[in-house]
Amino acid sequence: MLEKIVRIKNIGRFLDYAAKGDVTFRKLTLVYAENGRGKTTLCAILRSLQSGQPEFISERQTLWATDAPFVHIRLNNADYKFDGNAWTNSHPDILIFDSVFVNENVYSGDYVEHEHKKNLYRVIVGAQGVQLARQIEELDRQIRDLNANLREKKESISKHVPSGTEFDDYLEWQPLADIEAQIQQKTEELSNRQRAAARAGEIQEKQLFVKVQLPSLPSNFSEILSKQLTDIVIDAERKVREQIARHQMGHQGESWLSQGLAYVKDDRCPFCGQGVQANDLIAAYRSHFSAAYRGLKQEVAQLTQRVNSAIGEAALSSVQQAIAANAALAEFWRQFTAVDLPHISFSDIQQKYATLREKCLKLATRKQESPTESVKLDAEFTTALAEVDALRTAVVKYNAAVDAVNSRVNEQKAAARSQPDIVGVKNELAQLEARKKRFEPEIAKACQAYKDAVAKKASLDQEKQQLRRQLDQYCENIMRTYEKSINEYLDHFNTGFRITNSRHLYKGGTPSSHYQIEINRKPVDLGDARTPAGTPCFKTALSSGDRNALALAFFLAVLKQESDIERKIVVFDDPFTSLDRFRRTSTQQLIQRLLKMAQQVIVLSHDAHFLKLLHDECPSATTNTKTLRMSKTGNATVIGEWDIEAEVLSSYEKDYRTLHGFYDDRTGDPRAVARAIRPFLECLLRTRFPGHFQPNEWLGDFITKIRAADEASGLQLARADLSELEAINDYSKKYHHQQNPNADIEPINEDELHAYVKRTLRLVGGE
Repeated sequence: MLEKIVRIKNIGRFLDYAAKGDVTFRKLTLVYAENGRGKTTLCAILRSLQSGQPEFISERQTLWATDAPFVHIRLNNADYKFDGNAWTNSHPDILIFDSVFVNENVYSGDYVEHEHKKNLYRVIVGAQGVQLARQIEELDRQIRDLNANLREKKESISKHVPSGTEFDDYLEWQPLADIEAQIQQKTEELSNRQRAAARAGEIQEKQLFVKVQLPSLPSNFSEILSKQLTDIVIDAERKVREQIARHQMGHQGESWLSQGLAYVKDDRCPFCGQGVQANDLIAAYRSHFSAAYRGLKQEVAQLTQRVNSAIGEAALSSVQQAIAANAALAEFWRQFTAVDLPHISFSDIQQKYATLREKCLKLATRKQESPTESVKLDAEFTTALAEVDALRTAVVKYNAAVDAVNSRVNEQKAAARSQPDIVGVKNELAQLEARKKRFEPEIAKACQAYKDAVAKKASLDQEKQQLRRQLDQYCENIMRTYEKSINEYLDHFNTGFRITNSRHLYKGGTPSSHYQIEINRKPVDLGDARTPAGTPCFKTALSSGDRNALALAFFLAVLKQESDIERKIVVFDDPFTSLDRFRRTSTQQLIQRLLKMAQQVIVLSHDAHFLKLLHDECPSATTNTKTLRMSKTGNATVIGEWDIEAEVLSSYEKDYRTLHGFYDDRTGDPRAVARAIRPFLECLLRTRFPGHFQPNEWLGDFITKIRAADEASGLQLARADLSELEAINDYSKKYHHQQNPNADIEPINEDELHAYVKRTLRLVGGE
């Protein structure tokens, strides 16, 4: 059992924390902390202690600290210390549910990627399954390396394999005792046939005429010149409209998105406070226009190079070579047949292409100077292009003549083939020489090494298949049991979905988990970042609250399979979010059930009411439960005792006293007074009109409901104070982060504050 965090130094906000007072952990330890106070840092420390990996701590070292990080924890009557580089001992029996568990094993952002499935698979199958999986992965790595080695060996040997011989047949060749005599005999036969063939051999080997292929401009040259920035704006507008329609925001959607994006500060969502670094849609809002503009500039910047590459001197070299080669061939073939090729002047082609290139580059320069404006094709360009097109007409006639001449040349070659088969004799000689070379020491050694590697690969493949069969048998029942447990937990959370078709796959050769989401008895694939838009998948089918419930169900299912759960310390960091408060009780009940089995349960949360629920349901709470608080002292975080009763039960009274004290004597911190107005009125309205407001709704939502209440609604009685509530809400919301990211620096006029406190107290008759 984790007994005490004695000291934390130079890690995150823990500048130099030393335990003071009664901060001893118990079987159930409840730690209250507002966001940003160090819950994530504490989980990182415990994960480092569990795994023995110092990186979880070193990456969170306090930025301005000069001394190394230090941690001292008492656990099971022993001291565990981290001295800046390593722990004195690790403690594997710690299981942590937090954002790291979710991001590594379940999903990240909107997607479930292959790496999540691989990591979750290792969590599911346990030590024995992981051992088998690692053996398969190691064999797969060896096979990949061996395949690469085989490719290199085969490439080295293949250059010695004669044409017409299969590679595997070449490897199985046997040495011939009289190979030298056979080579000599075949060489003499070839020499005799060549002398007999005389000119026939020369005709047979002579090349055909080649066609001239004129180069062309880049296909999208004129399209790039005509591109304007408005094209990019339209594309950005389309994406925004799709987002508004998808979430049914109506006519206020565009202004809502625009205003909301302006309130994103430090990559934190202005509504829930969560990070948006991995949110693809937010990134698209910010970067789409600039990314598209940069893309246009890049296209324009590359246009000059593409023109030079497409129709420059290098592109014309093949034309020059073809014309020159045909001229040389014509001298030979005129001895045997008519060769009537039209005259083509390469210098004329070169000059007209140079003119066209000059005009193209001039247009490209104009586009580069004004990339967002359309550049029209001018008369000079049109004239130059027409002259090049005229060349193409001449080349078509030239190539037609080449076809006609080649037809007559092939007739000459066919006649030459009736002479003695010199090619066949050459091939036979090449085969004999290749067979002789096959058994030279270097090549013979390379062939034997290749055959040995093939045999080793076959052995590894067989071993891998045997291990896969073992793993398949081992995992069959585990995956089925795990799926059943997850669905039981999802049922506890009252979700509208379950998982189905759980199994393990060997994508990429290594084992990973696979499952689908079932909604209304219809399975939906998880999808990933490459899933086409409009396809139902994890991203579109599950809300944020559903995803959180799924992740918690995965974690609880893992705990259920732990054979030695009684030895485990289980840590929860905010096990449910503000988006799924209606699952508060079911989460509390499941943690309460776990408390009976695990050695210790530690719950960190920013929700004092949830911790109070756990505290009240704990048997012998005074002896088995400890309530602690991570609070701010200067710039640092400290862990101290926490009076949960005073924190939760008297919040309304505390707010009332805060407001009345300021009204009567102007006592208290003005910002704290301003922030007390809203929760005070929310509590008042919940009490006066029970059942009308949800736990995750705030005063603005209350006002909306009151404004829309019909005559039969109990909220009719609140309509008399509606205008006053609206005025007070408009004032007080400026001092809350949910509505104003700059709430901490929003100016406060004490006289104005006093007036609004007076109006607030007047609503309850407390003035």
